[in-house]
Formats: sequence, structure tokens, C-alpha cells
Amino acid sequence: MKRPVQDDNLSISTFVPVDFDLQAPPPDLADYINTFFVIRTDEETLDEMMPAYSAQLLVYIRGRSHIAAGSGEIGQVQQVTFTAPLMQAMPVKVSGPLLLVGASLTPLGWQCLANAPVDQLNNCMLPARDIMDADTIARLENLADEYGAGKIGCDTIFEAISETLRARRGAIRSDHVQFVHRTMEWLSSGLSPSIDHFYRDAAMSPRTAQRLSKRFFGVSPTRLIKRYRAIRAAMLLANPALPQPMRDEIRNSYFDQAHLIRDIRRYTGRTPTGLNDGSIAHESLYPEAHGEGAKILRKPLE
Repeated sequence: MKRPVQDDNLSISTFVPVDFDLQAPPPDLADYINTFFVIRTDEETLDEMMPAYSAQLLVYIRGRSHIAAGSGEIGQVQQVTFTAPLMQAMPVKVSGPLLLVGASLTPLGWQCLANAPVDQLNNCMLPARDIMDADTIARLENLADEYGAGKIGCDTIFEAISETLRARRGAIRSDHVQFVHRTMEWLSSGLSPSIDHFYRDAAMSPRTAQRLSKRFFGVSPTRLIKRYRAIRAAMLLANPALPQPMRDEIRNSYFDQAHLIRDIRRYTGRTPTGLNDGSIAHESLYPEAHGEGAKILRKPLE
């Protein structure tokens, strides 16, 4: 497991080009933030594949990173930028040296800030002005400059992000919040949860459940299982400390090895043998970075 987040006097490993540190959110924001993170690299350029991952709020201290759009074009990235939820692995180009502070947002966190259905807005980066007010952006930009100058620690930026979410968390309908909670409980109930159990416990019509699944998660419940199963398989294969019985269970949930490889490649951009390589993709596969969706993988290690 990676060490806790510290300030910018941490040295970067000489054999791993990317240093990826995690910090848990405040307990009252666990429904909105999966994790805070700091990413550092001394590399001038890195070409990565970012796995299918939740929305992120990114505050750049040094350098930039870009997600290539479907057309192959790379959009302009501002100092404060959002990554919309990724439905599949996407190519990322890092222009470094990079120092990046951010928050991985849960489905509720993303909707709280962006109010944008995931099936309509995904696989892209957005300037913060599309989501946040000018005063909030200016505050984060000023904190980024102060952090870069060594005047504050990353915790000050994390607290500013937390305050922004606290001010907005009442923006989602209570029944929608309950739906997301039930869906996350279902997803964390097993490595390959039953779709029948989802509809049985949804407390709404299948049509409404499918519509809300697309709004908050980007896809139907059936496709949602597939994505979570592939990401969990990648987490297991990338992290030797996770138990062998879990590895066996996830492998047995696939028809054959080719099926496993195909799904992992689609959602992580790598084959199973390429997952443990010290990249941003590998570091983002720690269960601690995925909130409730990876709770089932964290339990044996607690």
C-alpha cells in the first residue's frame, strides 16, 4: 500500500516514474469523495492509459495531463480541471514534471458538483468554469500557487475541495441518493453480484432503475457489473497482497482466460501481465482509491 500523503518534500522513487499518494476523505464526505490524491513525476513526458475511473477534480501545481478525445484531439487543460467519469480506458499524455493534487469523486460527488448525467457526459476533461463558480476556482488556483511555493501543505487544498462539496451536497434528490447507496451496496456485495438481486432491492420499476443507473453510473446495471468486475479483477492481479481465494473467484466468474484478458484490456488499457508496472494506471488500481465500489476487496486487509 502506498504511504499517506505528505507535503512536496517527498522524494520520488528512482525506479518508479510516478509517485501516487492517497488520503482518505473526512467521514462526512465519504459518500462524495473516494479519496484525495497527490501525483508526482519528474518525467518530462509520459504516455499512459487511464483505467475506467470515477470523475476527478484536478488542481495542477506543475505540469499538465491530457485525455485524448475520441477524435484524437487533445483539449486545453486549465489549472483547475475536471475529468468526467471514464467508461473505458482512455489514453493520457502527461507533460511534466508533474505535481497534481486532486479528489476522486463518487457518483454522488460528481452529480453534486456537475449535475450532468454520466451517460451524456463522460470520457473527457472539462475546465472548472463549466462546473464551478469563479470565486471557488480563483481560491483553488491561489492555493495551488501557495502550495507550489511551499507556503502551505496539500491538506489545505483538500479542505477547500471538501468545503465546496459540503456546500453542494443537498443538491441531489433524496430518493436518488438512496438509489446510489443501494446500487453501491449491491456492487460491493460480491465480486460478481446478481442482477436479479439488484432489481429485487431497487424499490422502483426496472425502467426507472435503468434510467437512474445511466444517469449516475453511465450504463445499465448489466453493463455496470461488467465494468466493476473487470476493474476488480485488475485490482486483484495488480496487488499481490490481496487473497488467493478472491483471485480464484474473480477468474471463475469469466468464461475463459481470453474473456478475462479482453475485459481487463478494455477497462484498464493493459493486459493482466502489464498491470503491475509502477504507472499511474497501476497506482490507480489500489482498492483504497475506489471508495465503496472496492469495499469488498479492502475487507480482508483490514
